Amino acid sequence: MNVLDAYNWWKFLHILGVLAFVMFHGVSAVVAFRLRKERDRTRIAELLQFSGTSIQGMYVSLGVLILFGVVAGFAGDWWRFWWIWISLGLLVATLAVMYVVARPYYQQLKDAIQLRPSGVPRRSDEELDQIMRSSASTLTIAWGTAALIIIAWLMIWKPTWQV
Repeated sequence: MNVLDAYNWWKFLHILGVLAFVMFHGVSAVVAFRLRKERDRTRIAELLQFSGTSIQGMYVSLGVLILFGVVAGFAGDWWRFWWIWISLGLLVATLAVMYVVARPYYQQLKDAIQLRPSGVPRRSDEELDQIMRSSASTLTIAWGTAALIIIAWLMIWKPTWQV
């Protein structure tokens, strides 16, 4: 197998990781859109639980896309170009945004729909509505989508700016 064939296999595996990541994480994105209109606590809990079912696949596919992206970067000798570093930086920044914005928001939402032992909700309907109207889900969806588009552009056009 020549170097180009090896590179194409690594790139193929990287793209499969990207596709799997988008598929698994797409579940959470759809749930985020649905949650914006939902106010029934039981339905909110069901949607959050459904979203949670995709998390393991999302993290595994994220690992696959990173691993094979790094390997393909070496096989294709791309590490001397800015586009791969910008792509990696955007991925890290996106992970940070999701950790700092999305994770606390969904944790706050999970806490808000819980019932006390007496059967009374931990948060009032007004408090729940305020949490649900937060811009956190919109911000994370917009950021993640923009980052994905920019990374795809960089990977396809591979600007030749060198490090």
